[in-house]
Amino acid sequence: MARYADARDAANRAIIAATGKSLAAAAFNNTSNSVEYIFALQITAQDGANNMHLYWSIPTFGGRGGDVSIQASHLALYDPIDARRALFYVGAGATRSGKWQLQYRNLPIIRLAELYLTRAEANFRLGTSIGATPLQDVNRTRQRAGLLPLVVVTLNDILLERRLELAHEGHRIHDIKRLMGTADGFAYNDDKLVLPIPFREINASKGVIVQNPGY
Repeated sequence: MARYADARDAANRAIIAATGKSLAAAAFNNTSNSVEYIFALQITAQDGANNMHLYWSIPTFGGRGGDVSIQASHLALYDPIDARRALFYVGAGATRSGKWQLQYRNLPIIRLAELYLTRAEANFRLGTSIGATPLQDVNRTRQRAGLLPLVVVTLNDILLERRLELAHEGHRIHDIKRLMGTADGFAYNDDKLVLPIPFREINASKGVIVQNPGY
């Protein structure tokens, strides 16, 4: 929707409100909330399985057959010294993302890193520096990853850093739709890019919820 001022201000408010939060050395596979988490789901053996682990992990770690594999073209986007490369591992015949490797771990839904990168992009597009400069915000995640800080930053730098930092967390499809207007040949608003609402939810709502178009 290109509401960059709203996105910038919302991210900035959340960063200010996140007292005591910081980028963590280990942001995934934690049994307790990381200092980086803004919002996370608490997953325990009592809660049962979750789909991030089920589909992204492999049988060795209690997942399915390894539904999601990582392409070599994605790995090639990372600098060889980028610490985020260590999250990838080889298992069940392919390269996997280790973000959701272990069972019964808390699932970060919103991380501080996302807020920094959202604020960076919005500030850059608007030519503003609310909360911090785009360069400062991008360098936060780069330096956490063991990379040298940038001296100058471009929009492409910010978008690439967002792609690398938030990979395999569910953001890419939305970024493709908003940046390119299409996703795998489908228009950004194509019915096929929206999942159907389960009938049990429609029935339970007693007519308040209606099915998404196309189903």
